[in-house]
Amino acid sequence: MNGLVINGEQVREFIGKVHFTQITEKGDRVYLWCDRALQYLNANRVDLFGHVKIIRDTTTITSDQGKYYGNEKRAEVTSNVRLVRGTSVLTSLFGQYSIDEKRSHFSGNVRLVDTASSIACNDLTYFDSESKSIATGNVRVVNLANSATILGDSLVHFESRRYSIVPSNPRLVQIDTSSSGVIDTLVVVSKVMESYQDSSERFVAIDSVKMARGELSARSGRTTFFVRKDLIILQHHPIVWQALNQITGDSIHVGLQNKKLRSVHVWGHAVAISRSDSLYHNRYDQLTGREMTMYFASDRLDSVFVNNNATSLYYLYDNDKPDGANKSSGDRIYINFMDGKIDRIKIVGGVQGQYFPEKMLANHESQYNLDGFKWYTIRPRRVQLMILDQRYD
Repeated sequence: MNGLVINGEQVREFIGKVHFTQITEKGDRVYLWCDRALQYLNANRVDLFGHVKIIRDTTTITSDQGKYYGNEKRAEVTSNVRLVRGTSVLTSLFGQYSIDEKRSHFSGNVRLVDTASSIACNDLTYFDSESKSIATGNVRVVNLANSATILGDSLVHFESRRYSIVPSNPRLVQIDTSSSGVIDTLVVVSKVMESYQDSSERFVAIDSVKMARGELSARSGRTTFFVRKDLIILQHHPIVWQALNQITGDSIHVGLQNKKLRSVHVWGHAVAISRSDSLYHNRYDQLTGREMTMYFASDRLDSVFVNNNATSLYYLYDNDKPDGANKSSGDRIYINFMDGKIDRIKIVGGVQGQYFPEKMLANHESQYNLDGFKWYTIRPRRVQLMILDQRYD
């Protein structure tokens, strides 16, 4: 130990395996280690250099250098900052740790990793007693199990609950490679986004939700992604598009298999619409019912089952010329497709059918649309979502 005078203040210098202990008013102990230290007696401050380590309870902070303010029970650390608490590890360029308040603030290339996720941001405040983090500035959260990434302006993360919320400008991105080697990216934007890493691992997008992935896209008021179940649930006025098909209802469940669309199940006011022919823009094939299930194979519609008040309207063609339309209804309707075209229709229970000749339909197609028909022209596109278009048209 050497005695120095710096700026008129008595300073003690310690060199080599330096160790300090402070006992707080609550009886807690704070331990400090470093290679070299300058202790300012009047200010009750210690400047720490080389292999700095600070321990309080289960929290350990290390860095290349720092300062400890005894009166305030506050530590400042700079260069190669690292905080370890339980299974969480945080790194940054600069950090402050308030001992009594058990609160720390970090800035500059901040990264927090726990068993479920990795968080990167510009600034982060960490509350030990609550296991809570508040991140701001270029926030990026990566789910370590499936590499799904949430981006946003800010984030609140509760480690013990394994729950995170992004309350401003969130975007979810998940990049997958198909069996053919083609990159297939899921993009979701909304007003608020939540992440649950519990037994029912899921992401929840809330308010003005837009989603796009390959030929599948959707809009809704709320969308829940169950990661392990390969299930997407859309609620609050959902609309799903797949290729040329548009599907609406009270609630829509999208089932995936190996990242491929397998089924779409619609509950309540189910309506499926597709353009009948690209040359006839006012003609739409339509299906309605209380409940509808659509099955897909190789991203193409394979079969449809409609239950309760099932009704169909399909336009007919003879040698590519329009030839009227058939309207059918019953308790249940089964439709099989071949190469994207209707191959067989089966109607069960209370069957009714009606044929509309071409001379009745021409230029009056809208009069024959089924109840609940509405064609939405604004469909989310992945490129638009990648630039965070937050408008909900």
